[in-house]
Amino acid sequence: MLIGAGIGGLTCALALQRAGIPAQVFEQAPELGEVGAGLTLSPNGSMGIIGLGLEDELAKAADPPSYQAVHHYKTGRVLVRRERGDLPQQEYGAPYYQIHRADLHEMLARAVLANDPECIHLNHEFERFTQDAGEARAWFRNGRSAAGRVLVGCDGVKSLVRSQLRESEPPEFTGYVAWRGLAPAAKVPPEAMDPPSGIYIGPGHLFVRYLIRGGETINYVAFARRDDWLTESWSQHSEVSEVLDEFGEFHSLAQSIISATPPELCYKWGLFSRRPLESWSMGRVSLLGDAAHPTLPFMGQGAVMAIEDGIVLARCLGASAGVAEALRRYEAARVERTTLVMVNSAEIIHRFFAPDTDRFADRNDRNEESLGLFSYNPWSVPI
Repeated sequence: MLIGAGIGGLTCALALQRAGIPAQVFEQAPELGEVGAGLTLSPNGSMGIIGLGLEDELAKAADPPSYQAVHHYKTGRVLVRRERGDLPQQEYGAPYYQIHRADLHEMLARAVLANDPECIHLNHEFERFTQDAGEARAWFRNGRSAAGRVLVGCDGVKSLVRSQLRESEPPEFTGYVAWRGLAPAAKVPPEAMDPPSGIYIGPGHLFVRYLIRGGETINYVAFARRDDWLTESWSQHSEVSEVLDEFGEFHSLAQSIISATPPELCYKWGLFSRRPLESWSMGRVSLLGDAAHPTLPFMGQGAVMAIEDGIVLARCLGASAGVAEALRRYEAARVERTTLVMVNSAEIIHRFFAPDTDRFADRNDRNEESLGLFSYNPWSVPI
């Protein structure tokens, strides 16, 4: 049983199906869908999706940037350039993609339902779990329950499964907020998207933008240091003018993207974090993705870690004599790696947000490529 039909939960369900293991996914929402925003699929993530048999669909829906650049927030000067194009395929065996989150989610859901039209159960808000020697059982607020050999919390950073499993402290606000928006590429100067993927960095601020949906749409995320997060919502509509005011000192090309955002496509949320766990499992219950290791977005690895988790967990369940062995192997394969990503995604904030922006290249010696993250293949990593 998988609690949560996000990208991690659907990846795991599809990987289980391909291994011949029945899966059931329980989602609290009344219909399937993802909030509209982009995400990065570095080669380790693309490798996972391709191995699920979705290579052609992914190539049609995703955008491979030719190169990326880090720009000075005021002058626009290029501080660091990274070549992409065909190089990731040559070096790591899979492309570097950027894609609309909803497109990837739909792709996974369609494949899961094609294998089993009854796999995904909507309107099932998780309440609690129980377990014994023979099964784990999930109880839902609609009065229903379901049982299975394993229960996996794929329910995000505010995971109720994790809260019962570990009785851990609640997520803490990091002091950073982010705005995300989608803007039509036709409404901004062409030079604003050269390169097709890039960031502007400045003291206490970071602006990330890239093309998705065949270059028709610009996805951006704008981060700022703020101490005034008061709302309980982690995702709320924001005024475009608020983003423009916060990034008023940024280069005019960055501002042109913000200005082109339709009012209904601008959102704001606070960034929250948790401490890394040494173990994610208890008995027949475990965790996956942000429920296990919520990762700040500064290395673009959050969704990718959930994809890796889902595939490795499915492999462990298929290769083990019992649940206890499978979850031991899952944690042995994943905890150290995801903790590395969690820690470095938090530490990189200080390099992006430092006051001496001009010296960023000198501080860029520890990133997702130098850490070797791209060379990981979730289909062949030892379990």
